[in-house]
Amino acid sequence: MYLYETLAKYQKGIDFKKSADYNFYVEHRHLFNSIEMYRSLFDVDNEFDVIRANIIIQALLNKKKIEELILYAYKKSYLKTEEALKFVDEHINGLPYILEGANKVFIPIFSRSINEYYSSKHGKLLCEPYNKLFDDFNSSCIDLFEVYNFELYDSLFTKLITVYKDENIMITYHFDFRTIYIINDQGRLDAKIALFDKYLNKPNYDHVIERIQPVIERYIDDDKDGMLKALADKKLISEKLINKIKHNDFKRIKALERKAR
Repeated sequence: MYLYETLAKYQKGIDFKKSADYNFYVEHRHLFNSIEMYRSLFDVDNEFDVIRANIIIQALLNKKKIEELILYAYKKSYLKTEEALKFVDEHINGLPYILEGANKVFIPIFSRSINEYYSSKHGKLLCEPYNKLFDDFNSSCIDLFEVYNFELYDSLFTKLITVYKDENIMITYHFDFRTIYIINDQGRLDAKIALFDKYLNKPNYDHVIERIQPVIERYIDDDKDGMLKALADKKLISEKLINKIKHNDFKRIKALERKAR
């Protein structure tokens, strides 16, 4: 953990509270007042929680938009049922979603079965008991990060770029935050690798996805020294910061040895 905390501490020029992601979050975080399960995300103190919060916010915005379209198409317009279905389908295509086979999940705070009504069975949402989802939906909310986990982050619900994925972890990169995120199979953050520290002279931000590949390979191999070397070789962190990390590691090991005597 010390390694990742040090990289974050010395990262240069990144203030997540000045990012577009954070501005979106601040603009819409009042929506958490309507969703009990995730009310704790009304206040966040790190950029990964902003990413997570924005997934939920976008899900709520999708819900509102689809419901407005359904009410218009099926109740306020003179469209026939088939025309109403087509109208809603055409107008929800631009919304972020998760694709599971042929099914689109527009509202990941809900189960896959409920999402079917929002994506393809619109008319039934106007009938009992589904019409209760419009206003009274808290009891239908799920732990979306555990249920959908990797799929959430590998979608347009975030700006993350997936660079590696297996059954246990997903590794992504965020260009605005200049950080690698390692996400576990429950959709939670295992670690983050902040790049471009303040000691790095004339940082080069080009072709980052290609340059982080050897870093990720060493991380997967649990090769800390190899990962540090790859970070330095690809000019992603400075030699000075690496030396500082190694020096502090040496001091901590010696302190533990003295304590064990």
